[in-house]
Amino acid sequence: MTPTGKSADSAAESVRAWGARRGFLSRLRPDGAGIFSSQHELRADLITILNEVAGAVSSAMSVEEVLDVIVDRAKLITDTEKAMLVLADEHADGLDLDSMVVRGQRDRHDQVWWQSRLEQLSERLFQPGEIVLEKHVEHQAWLLCCPIMVKDMQIGLLAGVNRSEHPFTRMQQDFYSILVAFAGSAIENARLAEETRYVLLASERDRIAREMHDGVVQSLFSISLGLEVCKRQVYTDQSACARRLDELQQHLNTSMSELRRFIYDLRPAKLTELGLVGATEYWVREVTLGRGIRGRVTVEGKAPHLTPSQEACLYRVAKEAVSNVVRHSGADRFDVRISFTSESARVEIRDSGKGFDACVVGEGSARQIGLVSLAQRVEREGGDFSVESVLGEGTTVSVEIEVEGREQ
Repeated sequence: MTPTGKSADSAAESVRAWGARRGFLSRLRPDGAGIFSSQHELRADLITILNEVAGAVSSAMSVEEVLDVIVDRAKLITDTEKAMLVLADEHADGLDLDSMVVRGQRDRHDQVWWQSRLEQLSERLFQPGEIVLEKHVEHQAWLLCCPIMVKDMQIGLLAGVNRSEHPFTRMQQDFYSILVAFAGSAIENARLAEETRYVLLASERDRIAREMHDGVVQSLFSISLGLEVCKRQVYTDQSACARRLDELQQHLNTSMSELRRFIYDLRPAKLTELGLVGATEYWVREVTLGRGIRGRVTVEGKAPHLTPSQEACLYRVAKEAVSNVVRHSGADRFDVRISFTSESARVEIRDSGKGFDACVVGEGSARQIGLVSLAQRVEREGGDFSVESVLGEGTTVSVEIEVEGREQ
């Protein structure tokens, strides 16, 4: 509802402090009491303010950042003397006071009374999900409290405190109502993003541990056994011992290459430093070093604009597919083709090795898990992922993602 008359005066007062900081004063035209010259200008400025809030909230990447953004905007936009946000306890009834974020002067509005009141209000606020506005004469202050909810889920409370001579206007209350709507979805999205990052990190950690156990650990164990044999042969059959030491040295070189690869896995900065093409070329050199297989990277077209998430997805598919070629294909060569158009980016990894039968690959095997993980990653980016393999003829892995039509 658009405010009129005295309500419009209150709206102007609420917005004026924020506008002074953000350049909106240059668009206001005082008229007597200092109100907006027209309701149209008021609506336009309010829409601009809310768009700015929505953009700030959506760009926050973690729950902590979202809380900071909401409280900052609550205080800045409404010119509230003190603003605070506290999450509901996920494991028990009540509030998680450790999550509380507060903005405002420390020496104004003692925290003891309003924190205690928030805890009391939380017991009944979440039921109707309505705003509570109270005047506390003993503390000479107004308390505004808004429950943050997503459907019937209790997320937290957003609150503000003003002096008794500075009551909350209708417009300030409306802003708080809008902010809690942003806050609810933003906090839940941030939580889901954090959970996703944790799952991906755990999956990556398990993959590295599994590959180290299957590769480096077993290779080092084999080298250790070989050295024991050499200790017994050195005095009885020196020529055989020398041949065995040459073999062990080759195994050790291979293990060193594997260790370098794992270290590289833990340093994703290469993608940022070199970009998709450069990082892929670097990886191909690293993973084939000391092995009897060679890879070639070819590029077609000029790279369009890729988001960091899209670039990471394409690189992850290329890296995992190349690693599988080197470890399992039995081929002596492979090709990586990176193709760009104004509308899409495509990566294709092709080898002429022994191939595999997808029906024979057991559910829960390392290869099956790896393929499922890649397919899920590509699906999250809205792309297409495919694996084609024929026994004795090789394998082709490809991924294609639609991108924005802007060149870098």
